[in-house]
Amino acid sequence: MALLCYNWGCGECFYPETNSNDACTYHPGVPVFHNALKGWSCCKRRTTDFSDFLSFVGSTKGRHNSEKLPEPVEPEVKTTKKKKLSELKPKFQEHIQAAKPVEKYIYIYIYLAFLMEDYTKL
Repeated sequence: MALLCYNWGCGECFYPETNSNDACTYHPGVPVFHNALKGWSCCKRRTTDFSDFLSFVGSTKGRHNSEKLPEPVEPEVKTTKKKKLSELKPKFQEHIQAAKPVEKYIYIYIYLAFLMEDYTKL
């Protein structure tokens, strides 16, 4: 019974009895899609055409593999807890409390007191 090879870039049907060490030509790397370029991580060749990408000849020879390869693990993206729209809106404050400029009044009072002393000496 013929089996299907699951190595990247092979996909041929083979008989286990005739499976030798150089029967399969495959890519040991993973497919890379960056911007408009497609290629394999094990090869430097890149293309923009998907049919060209599928026709790339493998870079490694080995035995056919009848077991499915594990899918590449993508990094887990951590997200924060989803918030309701009302939680995202800024809170409304009827009266905004701001610090009063007390220092200006103190300096003016001291300055006026200083001036008054100078005039009383005349």
